[in-house]
Amino acid sequence: MLAVSISLLGIFLLLYEMYRVAKEYARSSQLDRENQLLAVESRRYMELRSYLEQTRHLRHDFRQHLHVISGLTEAGRLDELKSYLSQYESELSDARPTLCVNAAVDALAGHYDYEARKQGIQIEWKLELPKLLPLPEADLCTILGNLLENALHASQKLPPEERQVKVLARMLSPAMMGLMVENRYDGVLKKQGGVLHSTKHDGQGIGLVSVETAVHRYHGNLTVETGGNVFRANVLLNL
Repeated sequence: MLAVSISLLGIFLLLYEMYRVAKEYARSSQLDRENQLLAVESRRYMELRSYLEQTRHLRHDFRQHLHVISGLTEAGRLDELKSYLSQYESELSDARPTLCVNAAVDALAGHYDYEARKQGIQIEWKLELPKLLPLPEADLCTILGNLLENALHASQKLPPEERQVKVLARMLSPAMMGLMVENRYDGVLKKQGGVLHSTKHDGQGIGLVSVETAVHRYHGNLTVETGGNVFRANVLLNL
């Protein structure tokens, strides 16, 4: 009887140790995933901050241009003014238009619009959002930024003439927002158990995980459609 009790105790201790190790492994995996998400968002924050810093310099430079224009006008030096304005106009030819009335979304879109043009990607924007969003701007930029980064990455694998991205965001009602990011891709998808995995590294894509986390926060929905070498991510947010 004593031997049986000792055996049962040994089995119990073994099972407990296995449970403890499994729990610790799961906790470690969760921490690794959270650290990866934080790294992605940190990089995106630095990119956005860099872009905002560039626009701050542009505003500062614009004030200097106004001083020069004002001085030349007051001095009546019209030929020099005409030459200066012509030079300034050529500099402004590369300036981008406003893509969204919301400043944060506009800055994010401006960054990816610039990156897309550098990579020879045709990108079409339709950002019909209000100036004041009904959700924290950081959450929306997390969702949109990750989807755009994935779209541009997939586009790089295509010949230049096939690189195309479409972006749509609008209020479907005062309490619901819809987003859509569509891009052409090479038709290659990595899936495991019906779950999309990253083509950049092993495992599930951190970008989509970050999007899903933000979407679930608003009891929303993320759906992915593929067909005809077109990848489309649709997001619904309940606000």
